[in-house]
Amino acid sequence: MSAEREQVLSSLDELKSNITKLLETCEKLETENESLRAARREAEEKAWAAQEELKKLAEVQEQLESIKADLEEAKKTIESQQSEITGLNSELEQCRSSSDSRVKEVAAERDALQAELDEINAKLERVSELYRETAAEKEKLQEKVDVSDLLAIYIMLIENVFYGKPHARILYTLHNTKKPITRKHIASSTGIQPAVVRKAIYDLVNANLVSFNEETQEVRLIKEIM
Repeated sequence: MSAEREQVLSSLDELKSNITKLLETCEKLETENESLRAARREAEEKAWAAQEELKKLAEVQEQLESIKADLEEAKKTIESQQSEITGLNSELEQCRSSSDSRVKEVAAERDALQAELDEINAKLERVSELYRETAAEKEKLQEKVDVSDLLAIYIMLIENVFYGKPHARILYTLHNTKKPITRKHIASSTGIQPAVVRKAIYDLVNANLVSFNEETQEVRLIKEIM
């Protein structure tokens, strides 16, 4: 009996030892399990934080893309405006060049017309002198001056020497209408060549008989004659 008792006690001791080891193993596993749960929670928190960071990065990336698109649009707008400015500068230079050329042309035309007007005035002065001399000669001879003959001389001189026929036609037309007329209409209604009409108009402007609007091309009578 004692041998069996010892064997039972030995088995109990071995069982007790195994149970102790199992309990220690369970405690160790529980500790490890707690560590794993903590690590898992930490990993989940880090993953959640990473997801939040990724969302923020995605929003920042989207904002950067929008800003980039705005910058590209602004760049295109600036390039378009620069191109327009370059074109406007080119047109401005052309306008300046054309304006300078036109001013020089008008000044040259004015000087030429003034010189021609001075020549006409000199010729008219000579005609007036001729009239005075003729009238004085008639008085000496106690003869009456024939006005119709003298008028015929003036008409011949005006038409053939001073080329005043277009001027007379223009003045007559303006007197009849009593309102401004375009240069083109004067040329078509009188049958006078446009270049001759233009020259005659400037002669009449210089003589302060008519006014001429360059923009509307209208001629207005400013001094009544008839």
